[in-house]
Amino acid sequence: MKKRLLPAAVILVAFLVALYGARYVNPLLGYNSRQATDLVFSLQRAAWWLGVPMLTLAALYGWRRVLPELGWQASVGSGLLMGLGCTLPMLLGYAGAFQFTSAAGPELFSKLLRGAWWAGISEETLFRGFLFGQLYRRVRLHWLLAVLVQSGFFASVHLYQSHDWASAATVLGVTFCGGVWFAWLYKSWNNLWVPVFLHIFMNAWWMLFEVSDTAVGSLWANVFRGLTIVLSIVGTVWHLRRQRVAAKPESVPEWTGVAEAIR
Repeated sequence: MKKRLLPAAVILVAFLVALYGARYVNPLLGYNSRQATDLVFSLQRAAWWLGVPMLTLAALYGWRRVLPELGWQASVGSGLLMGLGCTLPMLLGYAGAFQFTSAAGPELFSKLLRGAWWAGISEETLFRGFLFGQLYRRVRLHWLLAVLVQSGFFASVHLYQSHDWASAATVLGVTFCGGVWFAWLYKSWNNLWVPVFLHIFMNAWWMLFEVSDTAVGSLWANVFRGLTIVLSIVGTVWHLRRQRVAAKPESVPEWTGVAEAIR
């Protein structure tokens, strides 16, 4: 147990620095994220949410281990296909149920860049690839405990979308469940690109249409989002069964099996 306390402390401190460091450093540098250009925003997000985890993993295991530790070494194509395929109900459903966004040109590009691309790749890297992956694989926490820790932090960073206690509770509930779901996908596929692209496309379709200003959404918004979640679960269960049949008993990967995924 004592041998696991040090790496756990290092991971948690690095995570907190990546998550909250900019909040305290940026004012000293005269940086305001709301007024920053897309380029400055991108550099800032990459430095804190991607750079800090990568530097931490490099210090712990060496540079060659950084990409595997984050789940980035896996197939990008598989993640892209899962992301596009599973989110088609959202794209088609929102196109039929909601009006196209009034944002256009540079404004729309900025929204998609910050709210879809960077939200997907940076949040999945920091919360799932780094925090959850290290607590589960290296610190050897039970997978459910590791999920609860990262999902709690993930939900908390979305509280800005609430305006009262009721909306805060709803936002926390929705985003917490989202954190659990994304972590399960990462664990099941051992491929961070699966939750990354699902996250990116789900946010992108949400922003392309006048769906909602928060992660909660309306009835129809959640019907089509629910179909996306169901498709991702069906596809993941199929993947696990196919992987289990193809693998020899002595070479079964660490993160496989439906039983292990829900144990």
